[in-house]
Amino acid sequence: MIPSTPNFIKKSRYQKMISDTITQCLICERRCKISLDHYGYCQTRVNQYGDIYTLVYGCIPALSYNPIEKKPFYHFYPGTLAITIGTYGCNFDCCWCQNNHISHPSHPILEKITQEKRFLPPERVVELALLNDCKGTSISFNEPTLLFEYSLDVFRLARKEGLYNTYVSNGYMTEEVLKELVKYGLNAINIDIKADAEIVKKYCGADDELVWRNAILAKELGIHVEITTLLIESLNSEKDIIHQISKRIYDDLGELTPFHITRFFPLYKSKEYGFIRPTPIELLKNAFEIAKHNGLKYIYLGNVSTSTYNHTVCPNCFKIVIKRVPLGIEEHGLDLEGKCKECGFEICKMS
Repeated sequence: MIPSTPNFIKKSRYQKMISDTITQCLICERRCKISLDHYGYCQTRVNQYGDIYTLVYGCIPALSYNPIEKKPFYHFYPGTLAITIGTYGCNFDCCWCQNNHISHPSHPILEKITQEKRFLPPERVVELALLNDCKGTSISFNEPTLLFEYSLDVFRLARKEGLYNTYVSNGYMTEEVLKELVKYGLNAINIDIKADAEIVKKYCGADDELVWRNAILAKELGIHVEITTLLIESLNSEKDIIHQISKRIYDDLGELTPFHITRFFPLYKSKEYGFIRPTPIELLKNAFEIAKHNGLKYIYLGNVSTSTYNHTVCPNCFKIVIKRVPLGIEEHGLDLEGKCKECGFEICKMS
């Protein structure tokens, strides 16, 4: 049943009718086959009269103005602000979810959507960005692919105003969706590589090869790519898993791809699954060394109190070119093109 909030309703851009009663959603790689009056896995797409509709177009319960470093993006327009928006729902159900208050709200998603009274038009997102001195947009908090149709409209308008557009994603969209996002103005994506194939299958019910495929495709399409792994003790902190992830980043995405290794704190259902304490700092440092040994040049530790592991060192002249403080930068030695002032090596995307 579609809620009585017509502004939030929009026909899904990618779908395929299977029969008179079943239509397949082609937005993410779950490719849900949805019966009449039923919902997809994410609970934000419904089959009504044989067509699939999104229920969250312009439904934005989360909005803030964040440093781009918070996404995290460390090599993309450093020191700038991005208007950051998100909606309800997710196409994964990770028991460790760090944003479960909107990704997996306590009430059914349809109920939460029905309670929302304020529709945020795409034009207003861009207007707010400009009013608050933001240089771009970021669709984040929950899985941004659920806002696909809305993203296209926001990106198109933002690009006209000279703003950049970013996604912080689990990377599980279909290839067609990723290409469409790029066509409309997606400039950068941070993709969450959660673990190895076995763990991703067990805890997320997903195929991690499709995530890697999209990371590689994004790179091929000219999109700036950064990778994040939330490090969880007794889940994905084993040396061979970190070795596997960092080696594949090196092989498939390149040695200059930023790799963020982020500290976990127990939230959502973590303790039910035995993940009961924050990641020990020593495990983060060990992961840093493994990734460094595998040849990656830009490795960062997130959710830690020290900034030591968050500065950027030029791979060419070994000078510190960006000194960071929590969620921002203190100083940098970059020219206007994002190159090291000392030797001219390109460090960041700035235009």
